[in-house]
Amino acid sequence: MSRADETTAQPAETPDEAQSLGETTPLPRRFLATASGPVDRITDYGDETTERVRADISIEYSIKTLEEFATFWSFRDYRSWKRAALLERQEPDAVTYAVDEDDLEAWEVTVDGRVEAFTGLVKTMADYDGRDPSCRDAIPHRIAARINGLTDGRQTTDDVLTEFADELHRAELWGLGAHLTLLNARHAHHEPIEQQAVTLARTLSDDRGEA
Repeated sequence: MSRADETTAQPAETPDEAQSLGETTPLPRRFLATASGPVDRITDYGDETTERVRADISIEYSIKTLEEFATFWSFRDYRSWKRAALLERQEPDAVTYAVDEDDLEAWEVTVDGRVEAFTGLVKTMADYDGRDPSCRDAIPHRIAARINGLTDGRQTTDDVLTEFADELHRAELWGLGAHLTLLNARHAHHEPIEQQAVTLARTLSDDRGEA
C-alpha cells in the first residue's frame, strides 16, 4: 500500500447554524486549532473502482468568533475533537476517510491561543450586546451564564478569565496558552504560582523530549 503525505489541508468548518445566518461575535485575537495524523483515504472513482491509500493529513482552523470558540470549548473531550477534526476536513464527495482506534491514538490535536486571545475573549463577552446568549444554540449554557454574569455585574473579567484558563489548562485538547493565562491571572492577584510554574516547565520539557 502506497503512502501519501499531505502537508496542507483545507480548513475545517464548524457546524454552527448561527454562524451560517451571520449571527457572529468577532474576537479581537484568534485562537488556532491544528490537527494532524494518519488515515486511510478512500477514493470512489464511480466505475466500481475504489482506491485506498494510507495518508497523513493536516488540518488548521482559525477561531475568530465567540461562537466558534464556544464550539471548540465544547470539544474539551480530546478524542471527540479528533473525530470532529477529521470529519470536517473538506474534500471532494468521492473521497472519504477511515480511521481506526490506533490511528486516533497517533493523532496530534491542539487548540491554543496567546494570553491576549484569552483576555480578548473575556472582554468581548463583557461587551456583548447581541441577542440573549441563553437563547442561542451556538453558545453553551455555561458560557452564556458567564456572559450574563459579566453584563449584570455578578462576575468580573478577572473572575471569568481565571475560570476559563483553569478549566482549559486541565484539558488535553488545549495548549500552553491556557497554562500561561492562568499563571498570568494568578500572578496578577498575588497568588502562589510556584507549583504551577514547575508543572508548566515539566510539560515543556516533556514536549521537547517528544519532538
